Amino acid sequence: MDRGTRDRGTRPLERGAVRKERGGKLRVALVYPNAYRLGMANLGLHAVYRLLNDHPRALCERAFLPEEPGAGPSRAGKGAGIASLESGRPLSDFDVIAFSLSFEDDYGHVLEILDRAGLPLRAADRGPDRPLVVAGGIAVQINPEPVAPFFDLFLVGEGEELCGPFLDRLLEAGARGLDREGLLTELAQLPGAYVPSLYDVTYADTTRPGGAWVTRFAPRRGAPVRVRRLYVKDLRTVATSRVVDSPDAQFGDLYLTEVARGCLWGCRFCAAGFVQRPYREVGIEKLEEEARKGIAQGLRIGLVGPDTSDYTGLDALTCMIGAEGGSFSPSSLRVDAITPELARRMAAGGERSITIAPEAGTARLRQVINKDFSDDRIVEAAGHALAQGMKHVKMYFMCGLPTETDEDVIGMARLAVRVREEVMMPRAKQSGRMGRISLSVNPFIPKPWTPFQWAPMADRRCLEAKRRLLEKELRPRGIDVELFSPREAWLQALLSRGDRRCADLLEIAHRETGGDLRQALSRWPHDPEFFATREVGVDEVLPWDFLDQGIAKKFLERELRRGVGAKLTPKCRLDTCRACGLACADHPELELPEGGLVGLSRK
Repeated sequence: MDRGTRDRGTRPLERGAVRKERGGKLRVALVYPNAYRLGMANLGLHAVYRLLNDHPRALCERAFLPEEPGAGPSRAGKGAGIASLESGRPLSDFDVIAFSLSFEDDYGHVLEILDRAGLPLRAADRGPDRPLVVAGGIAVQINPEPVAPFFDLFLVGEGEELCGPFLDRLLEAGARGLDREGLLTELAQLPGAYVPSLYDVTYADTTRPGGAWVTRFAPRRGAPVRVRRLYVKDLRTVATSRVVDSPDAQFGDLYLTEVARGCLWGCRFCAAGFVQRPYREVGIEKLEEEARKGIAQGLRIGLVGPDTSDYTGLDALTCMIGAEGGSFSPSSLRVDAITPELARRMAAGGERSITIAPEAGTARLRQVINKDFSDDRIVEAAGHALAQGMKHVKMYFMCGLPTETDEDVIGMARLAVRVREEVMMPRAKQSGRMGRISLSVNPFIPKPWTPFQWAPMADRRCLEAKRRLLEKELRPRGIDVELFSPREAWLQALLSRGDRRCADLLEIAHRETGGDLRQALSRWPHDPEFFATREVGVDEVLPWDFLDQGIAKKFLERELRRGVGAKLTPKCRLDTCRACGLACADHPELELPEGGLVGLSRK
């Protein structure tokens, strides 16, 4: 195996691309269904690329959605084709096409890529001479059903536990000469593998008020009733860092390295915070080793994790980076973790802005989502950053959260004004320069495997009214407000909580409306509001209930009630807490009858 900087299809300035001889090896095309610059900023893609190429009997090459010069991802059509980056070979030449799916927004791109590769869109239409089409990633880990008909197989969980066994089983089954049906039956026995074609699904009539979502979800040919997520139990010696360096990647100036997985805090809207449990850290010695690699390349160290401020060795690690002439940038910091010392190290490393995520505009609503810090603490955090030389403040909020009122929306504006008047303006008078303050506001989207998975999403008119209210408060004060499109957020909610019927919508959009889901809705026979904005009954069988994340559904239901009541739940105590169900090896609360899932209409 060789790692080159200028090989065939690889980009000229890349460093670290893997080259392997193809003879006798299982050929895997690892596809990120969006632009190169975005895919190459995804640490999960780097990890899987390394894991697949580490297997002695397999090779892995990358492919991305092509971009038109100066524009977004192209829509050049089927004839344009898609080739791997390393060798320039078409996707149809590979044995496996493996998609890395992090966002529901990329589901339409999956169909475009399959079509341009000359492959039938639906797994049922692909013959024995076609590549096996598989997928993994956080989006399909929480709910693969909207794209299930397009895939032969999903791998649920973390790549370190999945990639090697999957390749071994595939090679062994191939040596036995199994046909495609036999191969999928064999692969379905693999822990963490989900083969959609081996499950019979029946749905209720969504036009009937109070109807349940799924009435039956039953496995065939020995497929498991539940598909259990696999994860690395001990992360201390596992390094997940950037494998291929590219200045064309988003965050191309950062050497990205993962410090931890999982989260201790249980924010009730965050899927990753629940399905990536338990919280696990990479060892400080391993991270120091990785940081030195980045420093040697002249790169800043990008520390990646759901909440990097929880990392127990953060102070020691950031001090070591500074002492060895490097600088760092954390992907996320809790408000109460932004101390003068940490802010000073960030500013010394070149950070010119601080990003703060209060998420909600009032302390009451922050308690609803399980965040426990005051308005004063938010202003103080901004003050610590600006006092150390940073210039700008960006604040992240959500709107449309359960129980949100106009007072909560105005609270966002009040917080921003306080930061501007109490922190930024006094410093501007001293320096003669006024920094920028901006708000990024995202509509709340109910996500599977969170306590708010049952909650309705606010309708678009309500969200637009909240935006107008914010703009009225902030525009006169020169504070910018950016609200993610309510329409796009609504479509994301539809695909996030959808079932297999959403595959029809995606295919209609691909074949008839140039990928425009909004236009395709008029040709889709189902009510999208049933999936996106409806309040779901806690007794309903959900499309993703067949997955076993290790989280008890009763725990999520209890957290929903606590959230609506604005009650805080303490952070995870890994040594003693058993509330969510992860400590139960057999997950007894999650067992289901052998016949599969059976849901009944709510009375």
